[in-house]
Amino acid sequence: MPICRHSIASPARPPREQPVVRLSHYVVQRRSVPRAANDNRRSRLAPVWPWAMAAAAAPAVTAVLILTRLI
Repeated sequence: MPICRHSIASPARPPREQPVVRLSHYVVQRRSVPRAANDNRRSRLAPVWPWAMAAAAAPAVTAVLILTRLI
């Protein structure tokens, strides 16, 4: 009798009824590629420092405007 490599027993687990759920089906936007530490290109995001300066200067400007109206 020749050697047979095919199993005649039933498989250990039943075949899947539903397809495999993959995370890639739910990912809408891919993550950006990491940049090197010495990469000097500009960031795609708008700079934050002008908004920080405006928020820091707002109380001083408000105080000056109030004092000019009182004098």
